[in-house]
Amino acid sequence: MRHAKRVDANHASIRDALRLAGWVVHDLSGAGGGIPDLIVAIAPGLPHFLEIKDGDKPLSAQKLTKAQEQWHSMCWQTTSKVRSLDEAVAALEWAKGRQ
Repeated sequence: MRHAKRVDANHASIRDALRLAGWVVHDLSGAGGGIPDLIVAIAPGLPHFLEIKDGDKPLSAQKLTKAQEQWHSMCWQTTSKVRSLDEAVAALEWAKGRQ
C-alpha cells in the first residue's frame, strides 16, 4: 500500500511548538491510511489525534481525504482537525478537560 509523502507547510512548526510547550507528541504523518498526523498524550494512557491542515490554503484544499473522513467518523471524540498552533492547543485543552 502506498502512503502519502506530503505534509502541510505548517506541520513541523505545530509539532515542534507543541513539544516545546511540554506536550508529548509523536508524528504519524508517514503512516497513511487516513491516520492523523500527530498523536498527543493529554494524560497518561489518553491520546488525542491531530489532523493538520494548512490554514493558508483555500478551504477546498483543507478538506479531509476519504480515508481521513473514515478515521474521523470512527474516532471523532479523540481526533481534531487543526489549522494552527492556537487551534491545536485549544483542541488538546478541550480533550484534556473531557477526561
